Amino acid sequence: MPPKPKPPPLTRNKRVKRSDQVVNGIKRWIVQTQQQVGSKLPQEKELIEQMGVSRGTVREALAALQVQGLVALSTGPNGGATLTQTSYEQCLEAVSNFLYFQPVDITTLYALRRVVEPELAANVATRLDEDDLTELEALIGHSHPAHGGSEDWNERREADLLFHDRLIDACSSPFLGLVCRLLNDVIRRVIIVRHALPAFDSFDEEIMHSHTELLDALRTRDASRARDVMKRHMEHAEVLALEAESRVDRGSLLMNPSG
Repeated sequence: MPPKPKPPPLTRNKRVKRSDQVVNGIKRWIVQTQQQVGSKLPQEKELIEQMGVSRGTVREALAALQVQGLVALSTGPNGGATLTQTSYEQCLEAVSNFLYFQPVDITTLYALRRVVEPELAANVATRLDEDDLTELEALIGHSHPAHGGSEDWNERREADLLFHDRLIDACSSPFLGLVCRLLNDVIRRVIIVRHALPAFDSFDEEIMHSHTELLDALRTRDASRARDVMKRHMEHAEVLALEAESRVDRGSLLMNPSG
């Protein structure tokens, strides 16, 4: 039986800060050796030997990886660095931090939603069970005051976004789900509606109609119809947002950061 091939050694690039070299080397090693969440990194002594750096540099690198959400550090006889999955909250925080210094506008947000939300609807059309459909139906009611929804306009809009969140929960594509969830949460945080008046019921009617039509498509597991309904829904939602004189408030990115 041929000997098991050794994993590629951890190497470093001398043009980059030493601790960053170790971080990049470890990331490269994770990919090249197809490590999984829960796997252990080499012990500190081995990292020092392979990277040719000091103990302090290795510890700085591991601390950076921990901040990025890629490792969990523990002490004791069985301690060390264990690979972890970066959380959604860390992704959202990174995107929010980026947006502090970048322009954000409603038209662009909805242009992105028009692309990804129809694909989300098609993706989940054959994946929802009866409990999922029942929950979606309840959220439709919560988004309209005549069907059990709150008298508070913003609470009804939250029910609308929760409807989309539940679709994301069922999505089979982690990347598609991530993009849709990020857009939903950015919209949650930054869009301020100036004229959310009781008389402005177009939002309620549009959401009630579109979500009901979408639910019908999901019940029949019709992915093509679900995609088309969601596309029209996103187009109408953008028009209504602009009619309500919505605006973007980047300062609210800081509010309630944990969702």
